Amino acid sequence: MIDYGLAFSLLVTVAVPSLVSRQFVDLALGPALVGLAVGRLVALAIDDPGSIGSVSDMLILRSGVEFWPAVGAGALALAWVNRSAHPVVALASIAPLAMIAYSAYEAACVVRDGCYGPPSTIGLRPTGVATTMLPIGWFMAAAVAGAAAIIGRRMADRSRPMIVVAAAVWAVAVVRSIGSIWLPHIGDGLTRQHLTSIGVACLATVVLAALVSSTARRGGEQQSQPAEHG
Repeated sequence: MIDYGLAFSLLVTVAVPSLVSRQFVDLALGPALVGLAVGRLVALAIDDPGSIGSVSDMLILRSGVEFWPAVGAGALALAWVNRSAHPVVALASIAPLAMIAYSAYEAACVVRDGCYGPPSTIGLRPTGVATTMLPIGWFMAAAVAGAAAIIGRRMADRSRPMIVVAAAVWAVAVVRSIGSIWLPHIGDGLTRQHLTSIGVACLATVVLAALVSSTARRGGEQQSQPAEHG
């Protein structure tokens, strides 16, 4: 049976960033498929190792895909394809579009099981739920899309590409860390996906701070050199 909601969500995920840049499919489709496959395999390895090798089980994406392993694998695949040129520049150029793609997927929650969140008098009512909920996925989509616009502008200003990549990872990780607070889950503790996003956000914060500090220090040194020669 075809999961039409998930299929439409994936279609929107590809179509929206393609409207921004026609090169998105050419640049990102292959690495995205690699990331999706790796993310699914990691999820199976953690939750149901016995299913690895079963094509039917592996294709049930709704059963779980580990987000950050998928992102990492897709990024490595993109860097490998562009290894003879400038892999970091390629990552930086695709990062804002990838963020838009993720934003589109979150916004498409309405055509999957519905957009979940805290109970609210204003919002949407997911399928099978009697309570109206605030669609947290839409807020996450808006936040990531806004961050993509800012980061894309920084890329246009020829900022250091590594900063662009680190900023993109940081923005998505922070949005996922905050948004996951209001998403439903089983048990009282944090979910694995939530904990992973928090960990990635912390790591990205350290890396981003170090890169920005290094850039500022180099800029200060370059400005002081003419003064010293004068």
